[in-house]
Amino acid sequence: MYIRWIVRHHKNAETANVSFYDAYLVESYRDEASQPRQRTIGYLGNIRQINGEFSALEREIFFIRAERIMMGIPAIDESERASINTLIRLKIPDLNTAEVERAFRNNIRWFKRWRLSRGIPLTQKEIVDILEGTEDDPQIDYEGM
Repeated sequence: MYIRWIVRHHKNAETANVSFYDAYLVESYRDEASQPRQRTIGYLGNIRQINGEFSALEREIFFIRAERIMMGIPAIDESERASINTLIRLKIPDLNTAEVERAFRNNIRWFKRWRLSRGIPLTQKEIVDILEGTEDDPQIDYEGM
């Protein structure tokens, strides 16, 4: 199996710096006449590239969606999923530690602003309590992460 990337560019000159990358999981086979063919196993999603870069947020959303789609394809076992994830990351770079930490800080800032907009201040103790309580939270799907 391999990933077929279809790249679509914006036709509008004002947004010419935006491209869309569609990822298809494809396998090669030979037909009855022994001719090589390819068949699409599944569509893994798309990701937007702006000014030649894939944003950290869009990369992570793409990875999560692609993983969930692969989990829904019975023909793909765990070791093949790992190989496919490696292929994906040849085109779409994984997040680094700094990007993840920046996203985490931004989420805390967003949560704090959201609470303050409702007149509910957020203390450092509450943030720690939220973080410590996440491992017991039944609403967090650790299997799907």
